[in-house]
Amino acid sequence: MKHFWVVGIFLLIVSCSQGGSNKEQPVKDASEQEAPVKDQAPADESGKVPAAVEDTQRTEWQNPDFVLDMLGDLSDKVVADIGAGSGYFSFKIARRAQKVIALDIDPRALDYIKEQIEIVGEWSKNIEPRLTPADVPNLLDEEADIVLIVNTYGFIPSKEEYLPRVLNGLKPGGLLVIVDFKTGNIPVGPSDEFKVEVSKVVSSLRKAGFKKTLRDEKSLQYQYIVTAKK
Repeated sequence: MKHFWVVGIFLLIVSCSQGGSNKEQPVKDASEQEAPVKDQAPADESGKVPAAVEDTQRTEWQNPDFVLDMLGDLSDKVVADIGAGSGYFSFKIARRAQKVIALDIDPRALDYIKEQIEIVGEWSKNIEPRLTPADVPNLLDEEADIVLIVNTYGFIPSKEEYLPRVLNGLKPGGLLVIVDFKTGNIPVGPSDEFKVEVSKVVSSLRKAGFKKTLRDEKSLQYQYIVTAKK
């Protein structure tokens, strides 16, 4: 799933429920602050995405298939899922990509992903759970073809230092996709305190050296999508 990095006052809770998400208490991404990992449903051994990360309510507003289609043909691609949480996107990507690097600051979330990999079997063995600090993406230079950051961007500290590191982790011509919540009174996601205006995201990416930055505020009801190239 889906959570991540914040230096602040919330307790990190691993889950892949609907919207809502430091050095003292790390916090998962905004989409999963409902139930701890151990309370999630058992995985599905039929070759489908585990039931625990198939949150139907979230799917209605997150529209994950639309997001994944934006990534293009992933058959020979390495995709880094920053703020992976319990694997909401990681398992979906695994069915399409050559490799998925599931990055998260919470070892409990990564342990859960590992358990699900063992349960669902061979089709998900291309997921590599990887622990990372809140302020470092923990990617090797030019390791990923695509970096996906969902419901996490607002919680990343020191973005002016973090984004250039993401850029270094992308291969030449690589794609960065950021999906996060629009500001204002919406029924999912965190408070505006932990949201970043889409215009500021675009500005920060350009300052970090990203090119061909595009914004989409219409395709998803409660979220914007920003894409950029190395």
